[in-house]
Amino acid sequence: MTQNGNATNLPQRTALLTRGGRDARVIKYRQASAEDLPAIARLFVVSFADSLHHASVGAKAAKAIADAFGLALSAEPEGLIVAEVGSEVVGYALATGDAKRMRRKGFWQGRWLRMLWRLLTGRYGVGWRTLRAVSADKMAFLRGARLHGAHQARPLSLAVHPAYRGQGIGRQLFAASLEYLRTCGAQTIRLEVRPDNVPARSLYESFGFCVRGSYEDSQGEWLVMTCKTESPEPEVA
Repeated sequence: MTQNGNATNLPQRTALLTRGGRDARVIKYRQASAEDLPAIARLFVVSFADSLHHASVGAKAAKAIADAFGLALSAEPEGLIVAEVGSEVVGYALATGDAKRMRRKGFWQGRWLRMLWRLLTGRYGVGWRTLRAVSADKMAFLRGARLHGAHQARPLSLAVHPAYRGQGIGRQLFAASLEYLRTCGAQTIRLEVRPDNVPARSLYESFGFCVRGSYEDSQGEWLVMTCKTESPEPEVA
């Protein structure tokens, strides 16, 4: 990916995707568009159901999630990549070269205010109790962001549909995100992961990420992992 939003060097490969292992289909990786946002939101809901249940978020959560990804797409379009099989979005990766800049752009574009209005008018189906819990977790995240080095380049979210896991899609998406962050000039990349998310931790460690510390929110512990951009890249083909 390049900073002007052109998708370059994104992988394209053929994989066996059916349960019987007979049907070879092409997985395409490309920069996301606004039309992908509902599918990305559905992937988030499927992949992070436990977190949404903990926050007691209602059935309208997908709309709020789509708006949040829309903010990121508008502020930094080259940072959102999707994996596609046929016409179905089966995975995504979101990264930012500068988290503070992304938040500022979202504010000046008016997207934060639109989301706040929709929240306060009940369009997201979120009650005040849930709002307080989510706000507390957000504050914990912001406090944690100042720990162990205030690195602004970071992968923010990565998910693959359960039916398509084990095909290397997450690895390809993550590799593309890291490539993008390198084009942004990042020297150190930071991410957070739950200690019990063993597959994700193994993936990140294979790219040279190491645990640097931790912090907690209402759901428990987050591990902070960082990696220097000059770390060797594993084979992702």
